[in-house]
Amino acid sequence: MSGVASDWHTPPGGGGAIATLLRAQRFGWVAARIGIALARAWNKPLRLGQTVIVARHAHVQEVLRRDLDFLIAPVNAARFEAIGYPFILGKDRALPLVDERATLYQALARVDMTPLRHALAAGIEARLGRAAHSVDIVGDYARPLAGATARALFGIAPADEPAFLDAARAIFAHCFLNLAGDKAVEARAIAAAAQLTAWFGAEIARRRAAGTPGEDLMGQLLRAGASDDLTRRSLGGMLVGSIDTTATVVAKVMAVLLADRALLARAAADADDLERLAGWCDEALRRWCHVPLLGRQAAGETELGGTQVPAAARLILWTQAAMCDPDAFPDPATLRPDRPSGAYLHLGGGLHPCAGRAINRWQIAMLVGGLLARRPQRLEPIAWAGPFPGHARLSLGGL
Repeated sequence: MSGVASDWHTPPGGGGAIATLLRAQRFGWVAARIGIALARAWNKPLRLGQTVIVARHAHVQEVLRRDLDFLIAPVNAARFEAIGYPFILGKDRALPLVDERATLYQALARVDMTPLRHALAAGIEARLGRAAHSVDIVGDYARPLAGATARALFGIAPADEPAFLDAARAIFAHCFLNLAGDKAVEARAIAAAAQLTAWFGAEIARRRAAGTPGEDLMGQLLRAGASDDLTRRSLGGMLVGSIDTTATVVAKVMAVLLADRALLARAAADADDLERLAGWCDEALRRWCHVPLLGRQAAGETELGGTQVPAAARLILWTQAAMCDPDAFPDPATLRPDRPSGAYLHLGGGLHPCAGRAINRWQIAMLVGGLLARRPQRLEPIAWAGPFPGHARLSLGGL
């Protein structure tokens, strides 16, 4: 399989303008604070021809709520369809979306997450251990452990783990980040999606033949009467966003904390409190967002916050700036873990929040907590694979 896997392996470095933006830690934070100051002074979304930049928190939330006026399909659908995985994050409000959302979320609610959490805790202990002096927090920690959770949750366990991880990354890079239409990125995603389809198809067929759907998300979808196609698309759509989102967030959170020793000490004091730790992760991500922008398109001529929006206008939702808006985040320069969780925009919102947000919340907190419990000392510069953290070695002081 290793020869085939190279067809969709994301090469190091490069990645174009989107990758450069996602790698820019200090620039993003400074730009967001300047941006929200200007947006508050202007006090309405900024229209530049057919583009509208939305930075105020209330306006971003309004766009996400008004999903019949501001559409996601013109932004995402073509890339999902190109690889054969039309997923709910590329669809606008209509009967098929309503039915598919209900089927997916009802099936997800029936999955017992306790074994997944226990397996993650065991994996953290095994990879860090008492004798570990350093760890690559992406390549040897967050990414493979998130991959293990995904394999257990979604019901496929290919023998070639690196190929599985690379396939998920290749599809994510195209579906969510390839806004410029890079043909090499698209080709990697198409090849990876074909292999993902083969993995899902074989496992679904095996379970149907055996009459044992299983207790994971695949099993719950099959038990609920989902077709093979809907099961494959639902699982694949969730899977591709679950692994590298987790690995990216863990790397960025640790980089933010290690850059501010006082902040690190405060977060480390809450290492055993997953809810507080999730709050620290949300706050650190305001300083270095894993996705600082979202896109929508106006369905027709409308108005937003005092700005006239023409039909088919492109809306850029500057979510990082919105999370610096004092109206939603008082004293926004200060990081504190007790802010209302509903104010954050890291995982989308409205009709299209991240489908796996509940899992991300405990998984990311556990992964960060495991590192904080080992007294992290120094994080080497992150080595990038396009827009994704590839490797980042962290020295540990021990338990």
